[in-house]
Amino acid sequence: MKLLKLVVRNFKPFRELTLPEDDTELPSGLILVKGPNSTGKSSLFEAFLWGLWGADAVGLTNDELISFTSTFCSVIIIFEVAGTRYKIDRSYNPADGMSVVLFMKTGNTWKRIADKSRSVGTKIDEILSLELRQALNTLLVRQGEVAAIANATPSVLRNLLVEVYDIDVLNKMTNHLDNFESNLDSKINALSDDYRSPESIQEQIEECKKRIGEYTESIKTRNDEIASTEQLLKDTPGSESLKAVSKISEEIERENRELEHREKDLGDALLRAGLLDANEPTVRARLDSLEGEKERVESERESLLGAVQSIDQEIGQIRGINADLEEKITTLTQIRSDEEDIVCPTCSKPLSPKERDGLVNDYNKSVKAGKGKINQLDQVRTEQSNNIRKIDARVTEIDRITEAAKVVQDTKKKVDAVQQTITEAQDKLHEILGDTGIPDLNALMKRFSMNNISELQMHIASLETTLKEARKGTAEIEKNIEREKLAISDLEEKETRMKQMGAEIDELKILNEHAKYVRRKLVSGFVADYVFQKRLIGIIRSATNQYARFFTSGQYTSIDLEPTPSTKRSGPGLLLKIWDERDQAWKKSNQLSYGDRTAISLALRLGISRTMSSIRPLRDSPVVTPRVKSVLLDEPLGGLDRTRRESVVTNLINDKNFEQILLITHTDIQGWEGVPTIEVAKSGIGSTATLEY
Repeated sequence: MKLLKLVVRNFKPFRELTLPEDDTELPSGLILVKGPNSTGKSSLFEAFLWGLWGADAVGLTNDELISFTSTFCSVIIIFEVAGTRYKIDRSYNPADGMSVVLFMKTGNTWKRIADKSRSVGTKIDEILSLELRQALNTLLVRQGEVAAIANATPSVLRNLLVEVYDIDVLNKMTNHLDNFESNLDSKINALSDDYRSPESIQEQIEECKKRIGEYTESIKTRNDEIASTEQLLKDTPGSESLKAVSKISEEIERENRELEHREKDLGDALLRAGLLDANEPTVRARLDSLEGEKERVESERESLLGAVQSIDQEIGQIRGINADLEEKITTLTQIRSDEEDIVCPTCSKPLSPKERDGLVNDYNKSVKAGKGKINQLDQVRTEQSNNIRKIDARVTEIDRITEAAKVVQDTKKKVDAVQQTITEAQDKLHEILGDTGIPDLNALMKRFSMNNISELQMHIASLETTLKEARKGTAEIEKNIEREKLAISDLEEKETRMKQMGAEIDELKILNEHAKYVRRKLVSGFVADYVFQKRLIGIIRSATNQYARFFTSGQYTSIDLEPTPSTKRSGPGLLLKIWDERDQAWKKSNQLSYGDRTAISLALRLGISRTMSSIRPLRDSPVVTPRVKSVLLDEPLGGLDRTRRESVVTNLINDKNFEQILLITHTDIQGWEGVPTIEVAKSGIGSTATLEY
């Protein structure tokens, strides 16, 4: 793994930090991280670790990582593993919690591949082929860890290696066997508690068989009841059919009442129309006859009206003449012959009294004749008016009879429609009853000695309910039989299992004795002798010797870790021995100067980081391709003199075992010219970091 870029917001002392600031990336090889104390050099490493793995990697809570002047923090890291580039974007605020997204670069595009804390963690483990604990021990050399190795006693040194290599599982084998024995005891006790004798189970099986026999007899009784009820219901309309019969019967009864009402209306209409039959031709002929008669009498009425009008005109003329004559008579009779001249009122001719009297007499005769004529005409007019009234009465009668005939037509259609409905209902009823061989409703009632459909429905419903309950009871009993059979099957399996359990208890007791022997006689010796002496020590020795030789300018060329036995004061340990080429002798670490011990301890720790991702403590352990070939060294040079520091620097510059080495130091070193340096410094209330070449 190679770190390429870091972007930090509000993380510990760093408010806003992009490293490197331009479009370049962090280089390969050795990178110096330097600056005064308390400026944030270790916080820079923590930003890398938190960005990749979260709070578990830095031993702090998320809230402790937020800058005291802010309410959130975020870290973006771009890194490369096996030629593939990844970007992780992690942020946290107390209100919303953690947010983390992992991207993989495809061409020029960042593709999201995980976006939840758990899935991102799983994906990081997959990418690095290491879990968090082993990855941290590979990637990070913590501040003070080198000094701890340099001053460690054999037992402490052994425990340090156990923790770093995460092989405590082997040391815990004894505890595991203790737990195994305890579990065996618990299991034996639990099995003993659950164990039942096969004889008692066999008694339960017999009881189940007895109940099955009782249930079988009960089913036989119920089946007889079901058969009897089914016989009663044989060829009988079902409840649904009876509902239909009842509905149709009600419909027929209702339509018959309607038919009776319509037929009465039809009879009344026939009587009013003067018809004996309501068939369509007869009614139509009657209507045609009435229509012809009405036309004839209306024509006669028109003639009579004309004659009456002529009489009225003639009477009017006569009355006009008589009025004129009576006026003339009045005029002539009012003239006194001795006083006035008599003049004819018609022609103004002078008249003698005698002529006047003759003319008055003629006028009176004409008036009388006119009145006689009027009387004659009045008689004729009265007779004609009476005839007109008779004709009007006849027209009214014709209209009434015509309306009655039309009512006959309409009512006949309604009667026919009701009869059709009744016929269809009767046909449907016959169809339903015909399916059961019953000719009609009366026969159905007679068969079951019932008075009406409602009683029959209640009777059939009662039989069906009885049948349903009987079948339900039978089904329930059959389920009980099945349950008993299943219980027998379970008991038989339990009997077999109890026999096996008894044998298992005996086997577990034997296994418990063997486990005690293995714990007491084999494990402690196996872990101490095989894992440390034959596997782990050889791997560490070969990876560390190169660093020991370079870090000490060739004075110390080889190291060894010699197992030591347990003592009353401590457990088994590892004694660190170093070959002094100058003195041609093996020396213990306490025989070296503090600086030499620090150099050897740093060599040992780098050797450990180099081997971590591919270590196989046991022969059958899986081979893991190393994917973390970077290391973060936090203040490892504090105990070294100038010569030793220059040797370490020279070696780290040329070390090809790691793709990238980030080294924190606040000690000035000669020979660092040209080495990329991250300068960390205070800036106001925060810190800054700048990459320089």
